[in-house]
Amino acid sequence: FSYYYFMPRKRPPNRPDQIADAATRTFIEQGYAAARISQIAQHARVGPGTVYLYAEGKEALYDLALRRAFEDPTVWSLALPHPAPGPGAVAEALWRCLQNAAHFPQLWLAAESPPPDDVAAEVGGVLRELYTWMERYRLGIKLVERSARDWPDVAQVFYRRFWRGGVRRFADYLTRRMQEGRIPQRPDGLVAAHLVIESLAWMAIHREWTTDGAELSGPAAEETVLGLLAAAVCGRVP
Repeated sequence: FSYYYFMPRKRPPNRPDQIADAATRTFIEQGYAAARISQIAQHARVGPGTVYLYAEGKEALYDLALRRAFEDPTVWSLALPHPAPGPGAVAEALWRCLQNAAHFPQLWLAAESPPPDDVAAEVGGVLRELYTWMERYRLGIKLVERSARDWPDVAQVFYRRFWRGGVRRFADYLTRRMQEGRIPQRPDGLVAAHLVIESLAWMAIHREWTTDGAELSGPAAEETVLGLLAAAVCGRVP
């Protein structure tokens, strides 16, 4: 008699990232509702059955994609296939990720400190910090944006609890420096903060998914928008 021993097939070590990348790409391109497991499998260059080895369905894939985009350190220690998340679980996981990722030391220090001798350098440092953060987490931000109708609790956590708070902190900083006479007065600090933040966001996040913006060089885009916005805030000619 011959005996054959069949070892269980091991998952390739890069396959979880491959699946998550494909899910992220598909959800951003198609939107959550229109995305299909077959499309995710096609982008990952695997069969649809392979996708189910890592996630039980589309909800689980979205949870994995969002966690990975916001650099959840526990994402691949989860049991596979990842089960469908319970009610509110994706929003809760996102909030934990945002709390871990929300490090803006230059903004926090500037908002609480007396004005420095070189306010222009301070403004430039704060803007660069915000731009760097947005660019780093642009895939996660885009995932939230594209799925807002299908995951309203996720959108609420991001926009109402996190993004809005960040804009207001930046607005408080601008208003304080205006009152101190260190930057030009504007009619409304919150409006000014929204204008600056949304300008940064377009270049750091949304540019990648627009026809013309995708052609712009990353370093050139960053330096140009930071230079122009810092000059506008400080009332100087760039």
